[in-house]
Amino acid sequence: MYRRLPFDAHLNSIKREARDLLHAVRRRDAAAFGRFQSYDPLAGLLAPRIDDALYIVAREYGYSSWQKLKECFGS
Repeated sequence: MYRRLPFDAHLNSIKREARDLLHAVRRRDAAAFGRFQSYDPLAGLLAPRIDDALYIVAREYGYSSWQKLKECFGS
């Protein structure tokens, strides 16, 4: 199930969400790690990167990639 983008969403707030997710995965937070693995079983296993977190957040909002989500904001 996808999450809906908030009506007043800003690209920077979504980037912040991805950074927070990345930090949580690096701390080995179980919930954050589960979010990663629900879309990519290999993501975050070795050395999680911001690109991985951006991809996961984009997928959670129903986009196939971070680039597709950015296009929604005209970026």
